[in-house]
Amino acid sequence: MFFRVVALSVAGLLLGPTTEAMSESNQETALWRNVGTWAVYVDKTTKYQCFITTLYEDNTIFRIDFEAPNSKAGLYVALANSNWTSIEAGKDYDLILQVDNEPGWPSPATGYRFGSMPALIVGTNQTAFVDQLMRKHSLRVFFNGNQILNLSLRGSNAALLEMGNCQNQVDAYLGRKNGGGTGSDPFAGDVAAPAQKDPFATY
Repeated sequence: MFFRVVALSVAGLLLGPTTEAMSESNQETALWRNVGTWAVYVDKTTKYQCFITTLYEDNTIFRIDFEAPNSKAGLYVALANSNWTSIEAGKDYDLILQVDNEPGWPSPATGYRFGSMPALIVGTNQTAFVDQLMRKHSLRVFFNGNQILNLSLRGSNAALLEMGNCQNQVDAYLGRKNGGGTGSDPFAGDVAAPAQKDPFATY
């Protein structure tokens, strides 16, 4: 799939004590490796595709998955927060995803529930977007013209590279061919919490 190629050439379900809310079953995902504040998993429900996930201080969960083989999108991005209780599963939400000061990516999202955790899922085939996630420092998310998230991408390059390595090794094992802060450090990437806890409440 396209992202595996990008991950190598340019270089869910959540699980664990703090992110278990987004996993439907502990038996459906398996930890591959921790990379800094990110974790790499294998998801059995998507034909053993790898994904990465991290948890922020405002309880936002960010996850990037390889899609199952033959899916329309190469990967999907999931954003979840327990405060977003008004999100309806299956409903459309038009987001703009902006990496650093790059032009924003119009990103149609779909409401979803990982167990009881409300989430939005965006599918993409944009290799340039993935490249930005690897090289840049922050991801801002806009809904209805308002910024609802400002997430640090600290450590994302190493995590995404390990996600590609995970997928290549899993595919090889299965005999499947690849297809496609604060303080003294000014680059620590502080996370800004949304001004409104549930920005989707009136829609």
